[in-house]
Amino acid sequence: MTARSLGIDVSVGRGLDLVLLDDRHEILDARRRVEVRELGTALEELRPDVVAIDSPPAWGTKGGSRRTERELRLFGIQSYGTPTRERDGHPFYAWMKVGFRAFDAARRRGFPRYASGPARGTALEVFPHASAVVLAGCLPPSGTTKRSWRAEVLEAQGVGAAELRSADQVDAALAALTGLRALQGRFSALGDPREGVIVLPTHRLPASAYRRCDRAPRATGQPHLPGLSPCRCGDPSCGELTGGEFARGHDAKRKAMLWRRARAGDDAVRELRRRGWDVPPEMR
Repeated sequence: MTARSLGIDVSVGRGLDLVLLDDRHEILDARRRVEVRELGTALEELRPDVVAIDSPPAWGTKGGSRRTERELRLFGIQSYGTPTRERDGHPFYAWMKVGFRAFDAARRRGFPRYASGPARGTALEVFPHASAVVLAGCLPPSGTTKRSWRAEVLEAQGVGAAELRSADQVDAALAALTGLRALQGRFSALGDPREGVIVLPTHRLPASAYRRCDRAPRATGQPHLPGLSPCRCGDPSCGELTGGEFARGHDAKRKAMLWRRARAGDDAVRELRRRGWDVPPEMR
């Protein structure tokens, strides 16, 4: 059965951005400006196996930061600290309070906050910047924007970032990709479970801090060629790089795969119609 991970980016003014990925790294759904009060309904509609939220789940227990954030800094990854409830009135932390509500909404729909063990059926705390660094193997190169670099990281992992309409959606997709890795057991969780752990999309962290990238991210096992990205046909055996969405002739492979999936469910039917391709004859 296909695994599904829902990534959630949190904002005070813009609401929640949701991106649903499957284990083929296909974007099944992407939603913008979702109110926290609507999240429960969205979870029922999207039926994820794991929820990955770009926010702490609760206030810290001591001082101005949690152990998870201090451990991240040992790897050269900087993050905002999560203070105790005493800072509740400070306007900067309003976005965290939105995240707290998102975790609470997920809990009410059967996704308790992740602490340890298997990730399936839980709500994870993730940090898209940290996820991008771990997936790229280095810190962002000088002279690149946050959105463009993170989008390149997604493309190198086979996620079609061109479909994402904002930096918030890019971050939601990185969160969802981290959730997929967690479902597969390829993850680490830093910190103290009693105050919240940040999940990273690797089970092998480096022995020292990450260094800054000297080039753009690349797909695993692929040489870096400017302007090229992995083919998005979805065939696990495909290793082609292309300047467009598909390598030559691979759009037909994608369509054939969607036909097979369309006969089993609605997600593929929606994508076929979105691309303007016909559906299987028996489903017209």
